Amino acid sequence: MGLTVEKSWLEDVKKRVEFQESSRLKMVDIRENVLDNEKELRSLDSTLKKTTSFMKKVKLLSAASVPGLIEELSKLNLSKFVEEMASGIIETKLKLSDIPKVTELCLAISAKYSNFSEQMAGEFKKVLPVKKSDKIANVAKLRVDIIFLAELCLCGVFNEKEGLQVLGAVLSYLIQTDKTEFVNVGLLATVSRTVGWQIANIVPIPLTDDVETIEIQRGDLPSSSALSDDQKKMIRDLLNSYYDALYSKTEKTCSARNKAMKKVKRQERVRGDAADEEKATFNQLQNELDSLQKLASEIACAIGVKMKPLNQEASDDEEDEAANLEMGRRLAEGAIKLWSDEETKAFYEDLIDLRQMVPKDLYKDSEQRTLSKATMAERIEDIDVENVNEAGAVDAKRSSMTRADSEKETSPDDSYLQQYLKEAGESSEDRGVNKWQKFVLDLDHLVSKYSTDKAAEYFVSNLNNKGCRKRLVKLMIEPPPTRIDVVPFYARLIATLENVMPDLTTEIVTQLLEKFRAFLQYKPSSNSIAIKVESKMVCVMMIAELMKFGVISRAEGLSCLRQLVYDLRGHSVEMTATFMESGGLYLYRHTESHAKMKRLLEVVKAKRDRMKDQRQAMLIDNAYFTCLPPEDSKEERLRLKLDEEDTPMKRFIRHIVLDINEENVDVFLKCFRRLDWSDPEISDYAIRYLSSTWLLPIENLQHVASAIAGLCNLQHLQWIGMAVIDATIETIRISLENPGSFNQWAHSAAVYLAELYSFELCDEDLILQVLYQIISYPEPENNWKDLHRIRMVCAVLAIVREFFHKGPGMKKLKYFISYFHRYYYTKKEAWDLETMDQQPGSGPESSENETVPDVQTSFPYEVEIAYLDMVKLFRKKKVKHWLWPKNLKEAQEGVQRIERRFKAELKGITEEYSDQEGSPDQKDLNVIEEDDEDEDRDSDGDLDEEDSDEEQQKLYIATNTVTKEEDEDFQRELDRMMGEGFRQSGAPVTAPQYDVTLPAAVKNRFNRNIKFAENTKVESSSNSRLYEVNDDDEPSTSHTSASGRPKQSRVTLMVRGKANKPSLKTVNIDDDELQKRWKEEKAREEEERAEVKRLTLGQHRRIEMEEEKALLAQLNSRKNNSRKNPTRPQYPKPHLEGEW
Repeated sequence: MGLTVEKSWLEDVKKRVEFQESSRLKMVDIRENVLDNEKELRSLDSTLKKTTSFMKKVKLLSAASVPGLIEELSKLNLSKFVEEMASGIIETKLKLSDIPKVTELCLAISAKYSNFSEQMAGEFKKVLPVKKSDKIANVAKLRVDIIFLAELCLCGVFNEKEGLQVLGAVLSYLIQTDKTEFVNVGLLATVSRTVGWQIANIVPIPLTDDVETIEIQRGDLPSSSALSDDQKKMIRDLLNSYYDALYSKTEKTCSARNKAMKKVKRQERVRGDAADEEKATFNQLQNELDSLQKLASEIACAIGVKMKPLNQEASDDEEDEAANLEMGRRLAEGAIKLWSDEETKAFYEDLIDLRQMVPKDLYKDSEQRTLSKATMAERIEDIDVENVNEAGAVDAKRSSMTRADSEKETSPDDSYLQQYLKEAGESSEDRGVNKWQKFVLDLDHLVSKYSTDKAAEYFVSNLNNKGCRKRLVKLMIEPPPTRIDVVPFYARLIATLENVMPDLTTEIVTQLLEKFRAFLQYKPSSNSIAIKVESKMVCVMMIAELMKFGVISRAEGLSCLRQLVYDLRGHSVEMTATFMESGGLYLYRHTESHAKMKRLLEVVKAKRDRMKDQRQAMLIDNAYFTCLPPEDSKEERLRLKLDEEDTPMKRFIRHIVLDINEENVDVFLKCFRRLDWSDPEISDYAIRYLSSTWLLPIENLQHVASAIAGLCNLQHLQWIGMAVIDATIETIRISLENPGSFNQWAHSAAVYLAELYSFELCDEDLILQVLYQIISYPEPENNWKDLHRIRMVCAVLAIVREFFHKGPGMKKLKYFISYFHRYYYTKKEAWDLETMDQQPGSGPESSENETVPDVQTSFPYEVEIAYLDMVKLFRKKKVKHWLWPKNLKEAQEGVQRIERRFKAELKGITEEYSDQEGSPDQKDLNVIEEDDEDEDRDSDGDLDEEDSDEEQQKLYIATNTVTKEEDEDFQRELDRMMGEGFRQSGAPVTAPQYDVTLPAAVKNRFNRNIKFAENTKVESSSNSRLYEVNDDDEPSTSHTSASGRPKQSRVTLMVRGKANKPSLKTVNIDDDELQKRWKEEKAREEEERAEVKRLTLGQHRRIEMEEEKALLAQLNSRKNNSRKNPTRPQYPKPHLEGEW
């Protein structure tokens, strides 16, 4: 006979049985051959220090310490500590995984000391329960001790009867003392699965189908010879008797449960609902049956017995019961909801308690019930929906009212509001006339749950008297036919007043149901006044709304709908459609009325096919699909497709992503970390939903970003943050490429990216890059209406602003804001230009009858407010002279100021190649132009306050070029300073100088206004000076004239003539060496001049920095003093256009 077993269990059994058999044979051989080993023990070490250390290790026994203990055991003489060793091993709290290793230690001790087995048996008897009076103190330790005892018996540690007697006594105790409560099922199941095959030839059945199994024959299993077949049979019969007792109790409980269920169903069919005691008994038996079934299945699989199916009888109406159970299951799982959304649920379920809000003296007279409850159907089981489809003129229940009652209806020509105000005005003697008029006017403007609750509180506080209550009854049963939108709020008002005015609710419900039945029985005649269909529809809608509030029972609401469906003609069609649209979905999704409502919908669908009036057919179709959407619709097909591809893991991922909030973010983070991120399908699906920001409320994006930050803290999950950021940026890019299609996606993605930055998952350069991309990406022409990019930028800046408060990031953000000002005013000016012609009366021929076109002509208010809020975020009180741009011109000027600051750097990059073409000797001396400090301070404003010293020092770097005239002025001033320095220095002169005065006439000849053809030099020898005159400030390098002859240098010598008067002589000198020396001397002078210039400017710069630091320190000290003695702040008046 083939057996299906777990593969892991089979491998473990084979390994354990082989070890047990070999160990048992070794122990038998030791007992037979080794009789006395006292001489060997005496030769071993028995010092107290080592034996005490060994015993301490035994008391701290674990699987890892066993090899060391076995090695020490062979070197020590522990014959005096055998009992202590046995006690220490038994008292140690072992695990199931420690048992094989500890068994090896016991084998080694037993092989060396023959009395060890007796001591172990005695210790087991002390700790294991074997008597009826014994109690189980620790179930977990008892489970390990029983399996450990069985292992020692199978390995031969005990003699033939020592261990088996203790094992049999323990199993008998566990089974015989637990045949009523069955609390030892888990313990016995574990023992049976672990050593059941060795001690009882039990083959356990796999618990689940997802484990790896294998088919084998019973004869292929290795057998253990430690126990005889009779002993194994006794243990197996003992376990089978325990299972039989448990199954017998389960059958009895199932039978009792069936009887209780039949009793409850019988009471529900007869009386509409079962008694609370019967329901409690049924629920208790059902829970007990489920628990016993689970225990019986567990022990049956452990001992290898297939559990018999229980006879669980179904209810009499199996179809309806199955439908109701299915609806209850879907509601419990969250697949569908009773209410469409949380707001609707709060409207119908969260009613205020007026007794907690109004003093008791105001409602003590109306709180007591004096009228019996309204007569209505209370049992859904009594509603017969079987014969609704039969043709019948009038239902039997419609004969309760006469035609005369229906003729009392009046025409609703006059306004209901005017009618009740008129009645209030006639009774002028009443002191509450004005209050009643105010209350009636408020009823006409009920638009929310809050206003309805306030109206109820006002009525109880000011109008709680008999006359006003009668007026309210009349007003509630005859609501305005033209104001069908206020009917739900009227119903909430009635439901709220029920706690303090039960008689009021009873009268309203009674008269409302009578009015409904009168409408059903009404037949138009020549003497009767016609009733408008709007009055009937309002009456039906009021019944449906009161049913959803619980004022009218669901059974009565279902009964009213049945009467309408029975005769689906004329006005009954409109009434049926109104009732189904108001309360049909509620009846269909409620577990008690689901089956009945489902049958009524089938009848309505069948009768709709026979309708000839297209208008009525359309009304029924709309009402039917409100309750039951079509299964062949596109949305339904998509849902079914998703259900087929959906898995529990995908649903779990959607749950932890979409349902995350502030309260569960820590729990969901643990769930994220436990996902199998190595699985591509799971990781891709999780990244997809973590990047789908538009599926979450925008206030929950920070919690998702927090969870991603928690994931990225783990090194092997850091890639998740990069993947999410890439997907988010891609979403923004797609929205920019497809303007107008994904605005909501892009807005949520931008906010999400800002939240990721706030958790340090991306750097500031990426944020600024995305912001620049948003305002600079090309837009299509005539796109002046698209302002969502402004909203995106404002939303991002509102989040990241607090992180850009200092450092280089603040400077970068300051530059971006200037560009954003220009983008904002560009869009605003384009809007104004496009809408200028559409302004009313803007045309030259505007008339009074001219209609305003359907175009928004003013700039959107919410965009302007978002921009101004962003401006407020970056405003600082310290800098009061800062003015934000008010128009496009000022915004462009701000951008131009920023661009001028980088003009020199950009120009240097662009002129890099042009400089290589020109001669290096033709370059002008670069002069640093000082920026206008006032303009720079105004442009930077409050954003430069917190810059570091290093950044402030960078502001002195030259950014603009200078003119030639300024260069020459600087050279002349430098020459003057150098000349003064040389005259003051006491450096020795290498050559003697002669004081030769240049004549005035000669001096005029060498004025710079004279243009020389070539280099002119004046040289003074030992008795003269040499002067050089050259317009280009350097000697000529060309020595060839136009005629081709070598061109000589002309110089003028000044010599002493007669009477020591100076005279000039012009000579030609052809000496290349002299010219070379002149050129080198000129280059040396230029280098020296440049070095002096650099040192001078550096000294000036250091002086300015020191002065600025001293000024900043003085300002900070004043600021600290002002904080210690604060004065009343003077807040500037806000300006709507951004000036602060």
